[in-house]
Amino acid sequence: MLKKIIIILIILALTGAVVALVHNLKVAYKNKKELAAFKDNLSYRASLGKVLVIYYSWMGHTQAIANQIAALTKADVYRIETAEVFKSSPAFYTRVKKDLLNKNYPELKGSMPDLSSYDTIFVGGPVWWYTMATPLYSFLGQVDFKGKKVVPFSTQGSNSGSFLEDFKTNAKGANLGSYEKFNNVNKKYDTAVNNKIINWLNNL
Repeated sequence: MLKKIIIILIILALTGAVVALVHNLKVAYKNKKELAAFKDNLSYRASLGKVLVIYYSWMGHTQAIANQIAALTKADVYRIETAEVFKSSPAFYTRVKKDLLNKNYPELKGSMPDLSSYDTIFVGGPVWWYTMATPLYSFLGQVDFKGKKVVPFSTQGSNSGSFLEDFKTNAKGANLGSYEKFNNVNKKYDTAVNNKIINWLNNL
């Protein structure tokens, strides 16, 4: 009996590994295909006025995109920070799912930015459980954009889920610009990602 259980567990583990491998290969192919369109260097030519980049980043992916936007647009930067320091663990991911379900969003650290002097405001964050990360919900719950042009962006493994729809619902007073999403990719795609950002900004 024990032997049969062990065999079943091994089969389940192997099946899970194969499924994960197939998924990762599909994501890699999707990223390669999309970013191939941005292999040629582009020149930044957008005129967006005075720019502010607001972002929440946990693992650094969103921060990397935010910094590239800020460098191109010569923007000011505001980083959303939580009072509690989040640490990666299986328990944390379970907690996040529960918090999203219960609309229990974290307390933020620091004061809200003064948006009054900006013409264009970028707001970005990672996708958690196919929606916005909980700190982004916290931030949007505390600000009113009062008709400002607000451009959302997200970072994710491969699926942005309902990020844009949820952003629209929660971004009070925002005049939304074109949303862009960025999959988390390795450094060999840095040039293509930068060109993708430039192409997006030029077409806003």
